[in-house]
Amino acid sequence: MTIKMVIKNTQNADSRTANDELTKETLHEATVIHRADVQQLMEIIGEMIIERGADHDFTKIIYFDEFADEVLKPHTNDEFINAHWYQTHIFEERHHLNANCPLDVNLIDVIELICDCIVAGKGRAGRVTPAYLKLKDPVILERAYWNTVKMLDNIVEVETLPKRMKND
Repeated sequence: MTIKMVIKNTQNADSRTANDELTKETLHEATVIHRADVQQLMEIIGEMIIERGADHDFTKIIYFDEFADEVLKPHTNDEFINAHWYQTHIFEERHHLNANCPLDVNLIDVIELICDCIVAGKGRAGRVTPAYLKLKDPVILERAYWNTVKMLDNIVEVETLPKRMKND
């Protein structure tokens, strides 16, 4: 799914980028537009998070028989981690950042991991286990941040305004 968002040019929302003499009116107008554009982009992010939540642990459903067989049989932790089903699960799902962090990891993946660990911990053991939330590689957050910047930058396009004539 390709998402695109077109925003208005708001050069006049800041004196550092304004190409006209700013007035209170032009500053207010550009600021209102800017706020609406930020809201729209945050709504897109919210929709991405909601979509990710709807798809969470989809491999447990589409491979349910294999998942159930693996969970229900006696095994050691190493046997479980090395099992075909678990390997499929961590490679097809994006939120298992310690087991398989995608190169294009983003903050939505991080949010899904956090939500998963909170709900699994509290729902299964009655408490959150910090060890499950600790990222093995601190670079993951930095990479997720910049990949999210890139992802959102690719979504946003600025509406091209016609060039103004000198006499306008």
